[in-house]
Amino acid sequence: AGRSFTEMKTGAIIVAGGTGRRMKSSLPKQFMTLGGKEMFVRSVEIFHGSDFVYSTVLVVHRDWINKAKEILLKRGLNSVMVVPGGKSRQESVYKGLLSCREVGLEAIMIHDAVRPFFSRSQIPELLRLVAPGRGVVVTEGVNDTVYLVGNDEVLDVPDRNCLRLAETPQTFPYDEILEAHKRAVEENILSSTDDAQLFVRSGGQVITVNSIAPNPKITTPFDFDMAELLINKGS
Repeated sequence: AGRSFTEMKTGAIIVAGGTGRRMKSSLPKQFMTLGGKEMFVRSVEIFHGSDFVYSTVLVVHRDWINKAKEILLKRGLNSVMVVPGGKSRQESVYKGLLSCREVGLEAIMIHDAVRPFFSRSQIPELLRLVAPGRGVVVTEGVNDTVYLVGNDEVLDVPDRNCLRLAETPQTFPYDEILEAHKRAVEENILSSTDDAQLFVRSGGQVITVNSIAPNPKITTPFDFDMAELLINKGS
């Protein structure tokens, strides 16, 4: 007893299953290059290059599997496992989790391919906080006032000190998040956009940690322009 998750076998699942409709491009946004490198490659490298991550899985739309493998090979990342995604993010994550069953993982980090700026140096902090029954998610504080509305009418103004914006990676004990996903499917919950939600539904505790670096989600052409600026600035 007494081993922390930093010493345990940890995997990472990079979810790149989308088809880029919001980017208004024929190329899925994860395949577009940011500062000369495909966005999904930047996200894979965060985890693949960490001493704390034993194996990395990339989940992509089945039509893009060969292209993804070709790019990973070219970038020297051919040890990354590539698996086909599902119809929803939830199904894609589940497929990624199932693909790791033989690896003997104890912890898993689930990350969106469209967050290429997460800082690898924060990985050990997250793994130190994971424990049986407890997951850890990266978040961001809310700087704006937030309204709860119904039919465009303000119903309430929640205290923003109690609010966090959910980001990724989200890290869990492997067996427990797999079980939470299985249970969700059995209960016909199929389109959850957040793994922490499934973990909490399944009786787990989730704690939040603010990202130490900008960790934006790149989903629109404007986000993309901002990301290029961040990279060019050398941050």
